Amino acid sequence: MSVQSVDLGRLCYNGQTLAQNSRPTRVVTTTTERGAARGRLRRLDPAQDMGAIAQLIGAAFGDDMDTQGRAALRDLRWMSRMSPLVWWWAQADPSFRETYNGFVWEEPSSTRKGRGTVVGNANLMISPGNRYRWVICNVVVREDYRRQGIARRLMEETIDEARRQRAEEVVLQVYQDNLAALRLYTDLGFQQVVGEMGLHLAAVEAVEAVDAPGYELRPYRPASAGGQAAYDLASLAIPTAQQWLKPVRVGEYEPDWVTRAGGRLADLAAGRRSYRLMAFKDNEPAALMSVEASLRQQAHSLKLLIHPKHRGQLEPMLVSRALSMLAGLPGRAVQATVFTDHSAAIEALGQYGFREKRTLLTMSYGLTKRGVAHE
Repeated sequence: MSVQSVDLGRLCYNGQTLAQNSRPTRVVTTTTERGAARGRLRRLDPAQDMGAIAQLIGAAFGDDMDTQGRAALRDLRWMSRMSPLVWWWAQADPSFRETYNGFVWEEPSSTRKGRGTVVGNANLMISPGNRYRWVICNVVVREDYRRQGIARRLMEETIDEARRQRAEEVVLQVYQDNLAALRLYTDLGFQQVVGEMGLHLAAVEAVEAVDAPGYELRPYRPASAGGQAAYDLASLAIPTAQQWLKPVRVGEYEPDWVTRAGGRLADLAAGRRSYRLMAFKDNEPAALMSVEASLRQQAHSLKLLIHPKHRGQLEPMLVSRALSMLAGLPGRAVQATVFTDHSAAIEALGQYGFREKRTLLTMSYGLTKRGVAHE
């Protein structure tokens, strides 16, 4: 997620970045099956529900949260203690209400007179850069209330709200191994449009760097024309559906000196080194490789962006070079992420010992301009 608004989208945590107002967010969903719940569905009230939502999200996803997610959760809990200010804020600022749009499920409580206990939540927000596409996130139900149809009711109402907002499409993300959620979303009409696979290598070992004929690796230099070239390459390499959630922004690839200095300080504080290399063929950018080397106990990370027309030609070179760079450091594990349509990268990583850990799917549900679902 000062007095400043805590972006609920930052708690849409699961492993895929979502951008809202240029701030990174994470999308996460969980589910229940159809059943008979006794409570009621109502619109989210920021002044009343912040603490309960924070508790739900923390219990469901706390163990998987990164530093950003934990900070956003702390901010959300802080705001839950500022109910009068939050109420005033919600009345005065329309953008605040848009940020905290969504629904909760409330069960009767014998200990809270006039108020129930919030046991489920779903949030809805505009997709960055497109007011006709909305994102559903933070769908969570308390464990002891699952399999009672609460998630289905939350999803149905959230989709109806998107219709009322004249959305033409709603999207969400879910892990592929969450079979109950996949069944629910498929039953509601969502279809898979893209996936991002996380792969894991238990420990780095020395490997021989291989070449790709006709390709040359150079250090990435964002201060020169390399920044624009990297931005153009990323725009082509990242699937369109993935950019619905996190648009490719020039500033990520062509940062100013303040951003670069901040990045170096962040690396220093986190005990890591960041490297970026670009591959060229006849001076045409073909790929961008990002490596984060951990100097502490965390795993190293590797990410590949390869121009579609160069796929299948240089993946072994990039993976072997990355592992060669990391071999001189303490033998940590390595986490890699690739898009599921990039079979050559998945194959190359597998040849060097990487194994699939978890795959995050993006799913879409089309609505007509008048808010009626496509048949």
